[in-house]
Amino acid sequence: MSQLESILLSIFLTCIGLLVVVALWLGRKVRGQQHDLAGLSEALKRSHAQAEEQKHRLAERSDLDHAKDEFISTVSHELRTPLTSIRGALGLLSSGLLGNVDTRAQNLLRIASANTERLIRLINDILDLERMESGRAPINMRRCSIYDLAREAVDTMTALADASSIRLELNSYAAHEANYFDADPDRILQVLTNLLSNAIKFSPANTTVTVEIDANADVLFLKVIDRGRGIPGDKLESIFDRFQQVESSDSSKKGGTGLGLAICRSIIQQHGGMIWAQPNHDWAKPDQIAPGTTFCVQFSRSARAGDTAMPAMMSPLAERGEGLILVCDDDPGIRTVVCEQIRRHGYDVIEAGSGEEVIALAHEQAMRNTPLPAISAILLDHYLPGLSGWDTLRQLKGSPATAAIPVIVLSVSSPAERPLLVSEAQGWVQKPFNEGLLLGELARVLKSKAGPLPIAQRDPIASRLTV
Repeated sequence: MSQLESILLSIFLTCIGLLVVVALWLGRKVRGQQHDLAGLSEALKRSHAQAEEQKHRLAERSDLDHAKDEFISTVSHELRTPLTSIRGALGLLSSGLLGNVDTRAQNLLRIASANTERLIRLINDILDLERMESGRAPINMRRCSIYDLAREAVDTMTALADASSIRLELNSYAAHEANYFDADPDRILQVLTNLLSNAIKFSPANTTVTVEIDANADVLFLKVIDRGRGIPGDKLESIFDRFQQVESSDSSKKGGTGLGLAICRSIIQQHGGMIWAQPNHDWAKPDQIAPGTTFCVQFSRSARAGDTAMPAMMSPLAERGEGLILVCDDDPGIRTVVCEQIRRHGYDVIEAGSGEEVIALAHEQAMRNTPLPAISAILLDHYLPGLSGWDTLRQLKGSPATAAIPVIVLSVSSPAERPLLVSEAQGWVQKPFNEGLLLGELARVLKSKAGPLPIAQRDPIASRLTV
């Protein structure tokens, strides 16, 4: 074999070896990719299974949320309806206008009234918190002044503070234009009154509860400072949880539902702010003894010089009235109480137990086929058997003979939950209501005789402040 042939053979064998090596490497590579593809396929299958499981869980959660909403709505109606009768009946008995009551009976009536109010507050707080956390309590943002809201809260709580021999003080260190920010004033007012009520409740007599306001270009800061016993460090955060009290006996000794601070935090978080509590000694000078607690609220803000706040509209005080009022409620107990309350203030009353009766009576009175005067206003229960309150209202407003009769809706529901009803009605009173709120709304509607319920009064929280 020649030298050239030997070289060619060597090259050929080398190439064969390289091909074998490449083939082995490619084989391993392909097997690795096949393994990776198998792993990826398995991962995709697991991901798909997890997605299906998550979809199933979301569907179950949606069903549970719907069931919870239905349960809350049902419980709200079933509890608020009898509470309206109980509250009204106790008020009538306590007034003494239905007969003199001896001292022992008066004390029992006072206990029953106090516990009825406590139960009403508990129901209202639970429903408020559920609505806010489920997103069914919309925030109506507008430009408002934190100083004006704090002043209104202080004015509202002064009577309670005076009864406990406590002084309320409001100090602002912010420039006038720095007080303005975008918020729902009714919700912020609810926070401030809750914090003041809490501070008054736990403050000793002859002390001062102070509200302080400060602000800069970016942040608005508010503090409510009491001189009470203080809160242990390990409970400064947990007091914002539901049904939490500093001491287990507070609920019975001090009253309250244990939901006020949870509601405050929910409202503040909806506004993108923060709320927390800290001991007063964190603010005190080294030589000072500072018992008590400071509740701090912080918002971001965007000040605009020259803005003016929109004051909250409150129900007017009840006046002596006159006119014929048609009271419709399917609950005879509520009809009895409501009729007695408004009759004692000078109104004439006729009753109806259904929507059909309302339509018939309203048309009958409008056509002047009876000796009674024309109907001045209708108090209409929202939940009625047969023809619902909504359908009754729609028929009344759809008939030229009855369209001008003002209608005040009596409902366990919030006005925010029934925007269509609100747009047609001239007034709204949420059950359970007290006599002053009912008569005040009735007087307002009869005085104005105009249009649907003003927007600022469609939130039950604003109305509840007048209770």
